[in-house]
Amino acid sequence: MKDFFGQTILTENSTFTLATANVYHALNSFHSHRELELIYIHSGQGSFSIGQSSKRIASGTIILIGASTPHMFKFETNRYYDYAMKHGWTPVPLELLTLHFDPNKMGQDFLNLPENKLLNKLLSAAKIGLQLDGKLKTCVIKRMKQLENCQTYEQLPILLLLMNEIATSQDISQNFENEHIKPFKKIDETRLSRIYLYTMDNFYKDIKLADIVAIVYMVPNAFCHYFKSRTGRSYFDFLIEVRIEHACKLLRDGNESVSNICTSSGFNNISNFNRYFKQQTGSSPITYRQEHRK
Repeated sequence: MKDFFGQTILTENSTFTLATANVYHALNSFHSHRELELIYIHSGQGSFSIGQSSKRIASGTIILIGASTPHMFKFETNRYYDYAMKHGWTPVPLELLTLHFDPNKMGQDFLNLPENKLLNKLLSAAKIGLQLDGKLKTCVIKRMKQLENCQTYEQLPILLLLMNEIATSQDISQNFENEHIKPFKKIDETRLSRIYLYTMDNFYKDIKLADIVAIVYMVPNAFCHYFKSRTGRSYFDFLIEVRIEHACKLLRDGNESVSNICTSSGFNNISNFNRYFKQQTGSSPITYRQEHRK
């Protein structure tokens, strides 16, 4: 986990690795690793995909990802093609603080101690992806900063304190809607990376099934079965989710009309846009904008 590009390792020769970086260590690809990953996006915008969900993320986001859990980050500054750049929007510079921790290094006897019941519960819960909110974010950032500067003999106690503070907090959103995430084989990581990248770079276009199957060299029926078996949803449900996430960003951050946002997000008529938007968010685009402007 020490092969970041443009990184600074803050802790070495330890049970865990803490590093700052201006690019994500697995650039634009699905991957998994034996370490638990705690990532603080100090600055940046993009999307996070795990299991059945893809969500827009922005500066200030903190996510905990379980060991051996397939996931993918796609940041605007690292895109092969970026819709925002095409329209003259300046991407937010990327600045990450990432902690990787392999709990198995502590040994099974240690993990089985009754004092570690909460820790084990957290390790299990993190396999569906946890977003940290509220006061917990402040607490986590403080502990990560402590780990940067403390003595070696203080690192492990602070790390365990950090994990237990997360485990006992109420400021956790399990909003990635994954009951269970199946492990991916290497070919799954490659295929799904291609599918997700193509979708996120072309969602505003009229994507046809023939377009998407061509990039993974599959026939339509096989592709539809494959995608649903790996992600738990149809490809076009995923495409709608990506489009609505983009529309939400435009409604929150800009002043474009709803009709323009409809077109910019890949919908060809306003009635479909309104219907899908309400299905995904529970409100109309206008109500959504008003609520977030408050």
